[in-house]
Amino acid sequence: MLPQTIYITGGTGFVGRALCAYLLKNAPEIAGSESSGLTLYVQTRQPEHHRHRTIKFVKNYQQLPEGVAPDAIINLAGAPIADERWSEKRKQILLDSRVAATETLLASVEKAGHTPNTLLNASAIGFYGPDAIGEIDENAGRGEGFAADLCASWETAAMGFSRLGTRVCLMRIGVVLGDGGVLAKLLPLFKMGLGGPIGHGKQGMSWVHIDDLCRLFMTALVNPEFAGAVNCTTPYPVSQRVFARELGRQLGRPACLPTPATVLRLVYGQMAEELLIGGQYVTPGRVLAAGFEFKYARLETALKSVLN
Repeated sequence: MLPQTIYITGGTGFVGRALCAYLLKNAPEIAGSESSGLTLYVQTRQPEHHRHRTIKFVKNYQQLPEGVAPDAIINLAGAPIADERWSEKRKQILLDSRVAATETLLASVEKAGHTPNTLLNASAIGFYGPDAIGEIDENAGRGEGFAADLCASWETAAMGFSRLGTRVCLMRIGVVLGDGGVLAKLLPLFKMGLGGPIGHGKQGMSWVHIDDLCRLFMTALVNPEFAGAVNCTTPYPVSQRVFARELGRQLGRPACLPTPATVLRLVYGQMAEELLIGGQYVTPGRVLAAGFEFKYARLETALKSVLN
């Protein structure tokens, strides 16, 4: 059953904006009526970043109107992880914006006496570490490195909601392909013919189309079979070399200039080692077992959709 009231943190980011739009557009169809009655409360200090004026914006959970108790919470908040070098100060910001923020959210929900049915908590495939071998699904253990530690701590904080009787889904998201995100940074280089893989290019790139990601979140909201870790990636991850070649082909540009790993290490340090040079081949075992069908399972069709 579709929740009637959803509270969303991080709803003004790349994924958050797309997800809000998807929920508002498709909720009536899921509900089986012309109007689903869905109300979205988005936590933000910058509502001007959102184009949907039907959304109700609040600065924090305490600002919810009296009598409003969300049926579901979607927790997407977190400072950008790949925007700069991971200094100790930056690491603390990344931790606080995810772990501490989730703990604060839980405390606010408990103080209000609310018992949401579902929590969809963003996480990342960085949980598996940068050097995972072979294809890995949700049964794989936690990897090594700061990103893995960050994801694990965030997921532990999110699981605190289970003591309220809330069904918790840990949405481990891969590289999201859409109008924004990583492609927004790559396209200028590739359009100039300067794109290519990083280092040897054999490292795994586990991706998901933004539309399929939104559909996964919607499915997790209404399907009680979804609980615990959920890999939000296509069933067909590729190597960085294959990704670069396909993106260049669709743009009609060469994509054979590799970015030296040593240069990235010098500029970005540990962040480059874990997020850019490393990689994983992640598959969505639980998603497929639940019968979910990807609209953009293959890289060629996904890139064609985004670029067009």
